[in-house]
Amino acid sequence: MSAVYLPLAGLRVVEFCWVWAGPMMGQHLADLGAEVVKVEWYKRFDLYRTRGVERLRGSMSEEIRRESSYSFQSLNRNKLGFATDLKREEGLQLVKDLIAESDILLENFTVGTLDRLGLPPEELDRLNSRLVSISLSATGRGSTIESLRSYGLMLSALGGYESLVTDENDEFIGSPTFVMSDPNAALFGVFAALAGSLHARKTGVGATYECSQIEAVASLMQTPERTETKESSQEGIFETLDGDFVAVSINTPLEKKSSFDSSDSLQEWIHATETTEVLAEIRNSGGAATKIEDLGQTEHSEIFAGTDVRQACLHPITGERDIVATPWSVNGQRTPIRKPAPTLGESNDHVLRNILGLTEAEINDVHESGVTHES
Repeated sequence: MSAVYLPLAGLRVVEFCWVWAGPMMGQHLADLGAEVVKVEWYKRFDLYRTRGVERLRGSMSEEIRRESSYSFQSLNRNKLGFATDLKREEGLQLVKDLIAESDILLENFTVGTLDRLGLPPEELDRLNSRLVSISLSATGRGSTIESLRSYGLMLSALGGYESLVTDENDEFIGSPTFVMSDPNAALFGVFAALAGSLHARKTGVGATYECSQIEAVASLMQTPERTETKESSQEGIFETLDGDFVAVSINTPLEKKSSFDSSDSLQEWIHATETTEVLAEIRNSGGAATKIEDLGQTEHSEIFAGTDVRQACLHPITGERDIVATPWSVNGQRTPIRKPAPTLGESNDHVLRNILGLTEAEINDVHESGVTHES
């Protein structure tokens, strides 16, 4: 087997991100080989460390719970973890030294957060004139609502996307969760990071790229809608006799006669019919139908049969878990999950010794100061 090709190997990224959109930027870059250093602190860590395990508070130690989220482990695989207190001068200086040795900075805070921490754009430029800084805030700097603190569902609504989520009578429903804004914004951030890096390597000059997550959602509103046809159509998501849900789209008249032609309601027929028969009948009649599966069900789905999209990842706290890997392959090989998501501060010594070049005595002084360890 040929060696795994990691096109971004040698690129160093410092990540000040949390929840979904920001960490997903770092995930994509890390999956492609970049060295991504995730910066957190014990009293201010990524909230997704407890995503999905909120109800376990009190049933286990917080040191275990904050390392147990599947969502966090997926979004932060292949990254290093550096913990330091940015509100102390010593911690801020360590981060400044790290920035000076990096190519890209990622953050998805509210506008002005890095400024208040002592890292405004002019200071970043002073530290590293070739740095490519990506700011993926809710609104983008300069917006009349730039101080807005929000999550993906609000941003999706403000960008207009939620107006598209309607029922068969065009009545507003809205998304059940923030499923669109975050991954969409993350891709815009990755595009800017890669384009900025290419420019910086060519010219030696970095830049700060501001990206509004609301505007990223609004860009989806420009996608063309399906043109109306003279043929009537039936489509939707329906529950079958087995309790499964199927997505169906049928243009009439059908290419072939089917057993549901005489049914007063497609929904009633599907509800009284087993899943396999529903799929077969609709497909054989010229329509489209597929079973809706959750993440757990995809493990045995025919769609993913024979692929290595799920990769076993051994985490030091939760043990082995299957993580959904990156969807692309390079030279015929899927980019591997090289390491699990970092525990809080697990890479402190590596960062201090191998990136910042501190001596053992200096590292000991840092640790003794309490700026990198939980008290």
